[in-house]
Amino acid sequence: MDPLSRRDVLRRGLAAGAAIAPFGVVRSASAVADAELRAFVRAKMRAAKAPGVAVAVVRGDEIVWSSGEGWADRRRGIRVSPRTVFMLASVSKTVSCAGIMALVEDGVLDLDADIDDHLPFEVRIPARPHRPITLRQLLVHTSAIRDRWDVWGAIGQPGSLYFHGDSPIALGDFMASYYLPGGAEYEHGNFFGRAPGRRYAYSNLAVALAGYVTEAASGLDFGELCRTRILQPLRMRDSGFRLADIGTDDLAMPYRYDRARDRFEAFYQYGYPDYPDGALRASAVHLARWLGAFMQGGEFRGHRVLDPSTVREIRRNQIPDLVPWHQGLIWYGERSPGGFRMLGHTGGDYGVSTRMFFRPDRGVGVVTLTNAYLPGRRWTSFTEIETRMFREFS
Repeated sequence: MDPLSRRDVLRRGLAAGAAIAPFGVVRSASAVADAELRAFVRAKMRAAKAPGVAVAVVRGDEIVWSSGEGWADRRRGIRVSPRTVFMLASVSKTVSCAGIMALVEDGVLDLDADIDDHLPFEVRIPARPHRPITLRQLLVHTSAIRDRWDVWGAIGQPGSLYFHGDSPIALGDFMASYYLPGGAEYEHGNFFGRAPGRRYAYSNLAVALAGYVTEAASGLDFGELCRTRILQPLRMRDSGFRLADIGTDDLAMPYRYDRARDRFEAFYQYGYPDYPDGALRASAVHLARWLGAFMQGGEFRGHRVLDPSTVREIRRNQIPDLVPWHQGLIWYGERSPGGFRMLGHTGGDYGVSTRMFFRPDRGVGVVTLTNAYLPGRRWTSFTEIETRMFREFS
């Protein structure tokens, strides 16, 4: 068994109230078209060597199509449905950003203030100790904070921070251990040798720190803040940053594909202390409600979670002088194989691959989730599901 670390995952580009119809055809597909789309999803799932896949398409206030194919948990005999809860990996960051921005709206946080104004300890880049770090820099990956990959360890190995179940280490305690000189995880290798704001470098732990800044400023547990400000108003049931938030057995088990034996091997349901950067769980149809709200300026089916001006700021190209792509606050732009512009995020971790993108020009969004990490051509097969959905529903 040779599992992939977070370092491998990110280097390979995966981390660069009203009832919902459980199986869409909501005005947008005939029975024949629906069956053909499901067959297409199953074919791409098999090509990707994934145990299961869930898809949801949102347009306006409607989930216009959804599907669940394959296995959520083979040992327990649970099939994937559109309501199966998946770990989202880095797609989680979009909800974390929303929770942070809700407090910016409240005037509790300032994107461009020194984060040390709120922290119980000082965070400085050793090479530039007199330069403050801001929330904006944390959310656009220019803070000069580096993910030191060995801090997490490999899943299933002694000392790993991939815990069975929820992490017993509090977010604040882990942040202090990583950023406070003398902390158990503190090293100069946790930082780049440059001032904040100079260059882009994707950082999970910078986003986790942004979550802790929010927690310290508000006095609220960050997961609870996101639940009350984003997840609950959008009726995203059985969604949350901790397994304790999930009240259903319809939960996707993370798997790896053993090519030599041509079989799937389960990991386990895990959590880690830096949960704001990747540990959110949600189903495809409930995540599509959040995507729909973001597409529509912060509101879905009459439930507003962010002001339109806040969504515009998140979507705004923040660092055009530093990177060639469109980089908002967490959200970023991609060009589809069809040539149109999309905005969204991807995710990848042990037994997890996720995509959530929308077309600003058409107001259509697609959520695609699977319970396996998909490198190379397997990832390409997975992305082809999204491409087909945009073609069908845009």
